[in-house]
Parts: sequence; C-alpha cells; structure tokens
Amino acid sequence: MTLPQELLVSTLLRARVQDHHGVDHGTGHQVWMHPPAHRVLGWASCPTSFGTARSVWRLNQLGRLQGNLAVVSGTPSQTEQSTLDLLPTLMGAHLYSQGSLAMGRLVDAVVNLKTGAIGHYLVARNDPRLPGTSRWRLEPTIIVDQQPGQVVVAVDTLDDLPLARAGLGSKAVQTSQYWRGRFQETTAQVGQQLEDWLQNAPWPQSHHGDIPPPRRQGQRDIPGEHNSPAGAGGSEWEVWDAWEHPPHRQPSSPHQDREIQEPDQKPWL
Repeated sequence: MTLPQELLVSTLLRARVQDHHGVDHGTGHQVWMHPPAHRVLGWASCPTSFGTARSVWRLNQLGRLQGNLAVVSGTPSQTEQSTLDLLPTLMGAHLYSQGSLAMGRLVDAVVNLKTGAIGHYLVARNDPRLPGTSRWRLEPTIIVDQQPGQVVVAVDTLDDLPLARAGLGSKAVQTSQYWRGRFQETTAQVGQQLEDWLQNAPWPQSHHGDIPPPRRQGQRDIPGEHNSPAGAGGSEWEVWDAWEHPPHRQPSSPHQDREIQEPDQKPWL
C-alpha cells in the first residue's frame, strides 16, 4: 500500500514498526517534532515491553503502510526514554485562550509525509481516550504563544474553532437542533396556510327578510305574520285581530250578550 499524502500522528503511533528484513521493532511510542516550525521529524518505537530502550525513526524512513503495520527502511537510532523526555513537543499540551481560559488539549495532528509540516492540530475537550469524543481543528497560524505543556491561541472559546469530528454529545445536540428547526418551520407553514384559508374562504351572508329570525321555545306560529310586509303601517293589534280566538278574549254565551245589550235591566227580572 502506497503512502498517503497526509497522515494522522495517532495512526503512525498505533502502527507496529517492521523493517524490510521482517524484524519487529514494536509499536509507536512518541512523536519527534520541532514545535517552533510545527514540523514532525520522526517518531520512536518501543522494541520491548520492558526496559527503557527506544528506537528512533526519521519520517522519511517510512516506506509503506499495510493496515496497522508500518514498514520502514534502514536502521533506527537507539536511545533511552530519559533522552526522549527532553525533546520538546506540543502533543498533549493544554490549550488556553488569551483570557487564560482552559479549552482542552492537543491530542493529534495531521502531517504531510513528504515535508513533515503539520497542517493542523486536533483538540479534544475531555480525555482523548474516551470513545466518542469530539475533535476541533486548530491551525498553527492562530497560536500566539507556546511553552512546554501549554499553548495559547487567539480565540475565546473552543466553539470558535471548526469542528473536525463530532462526538456523540455533539451529534445529539446537532440532531435535536435540526428537528427543532424543522418543527418550527413546519408550524410556521401550517399557520400561514391556515391564515390564508381563513382569509379566502367564502362566508355566507344573511339578508333581512330572507332568513327568518330564530324561534323561541314554546312560541306559536302567527298566521299572516310572515306575509305582512315590514313597514306597512300595521300595529301589533292587527296581528292579534287575525287570530280566531285571541288569548285574552273568550267566546261569550248568548246570556252574556243579552246582559251587554240591556245594561239597565235588573238581574232578577
């Protein structure tokens, strides 16, 4: 497998080193870099599980990558771990803003394998060993100060950096924000459609004389009430005259009629 143009430092350190003779030199242990120039010079591997002996490889000794196997050419430089501890590095350095606000740690970097130049660093907010953590990109151009173990950048918060890889928490927040926005958008559209329908819907218009007024419970029909035109000068007594037997008039007997016709006649005569 040919080498890619760019490679993560973590990928290089996870690979097991093997030379062209098939000798195993252990897995990657530490990166060798020049922090002022933001350049990776090589890396060191641990040939044995016990002991402090380390094998140091130059970056241009990397021949090819085959899965988790890094095939190298030539021979390494032998050194001790105490010597590697004196080498300056930005890997694992704490990241601070200009206001001394702790933002995270530098946990990885993207390296150009031909030149060794670091394209950008990767920042983690929490422990990088935790699965599903997010990564933010940090360009070397925004670093304003760097010291052993700490880096100061020209941003105020970690959210000001572009997100390189979203973790589980960030994905959950992004998903909830997406569905919240879709719900608000759908609600606004439905509300606008309902408002347009209410404005354009044909409503029935009532005209005087076309629709009779509502009847009260127990009200009786009055003959001729709806036939008489409004404003004809008739009074409510004319309506009552249309009744055959008005409620306040009872049919009189012949005896009562004679009493009315002869008022002077005595009742015992």
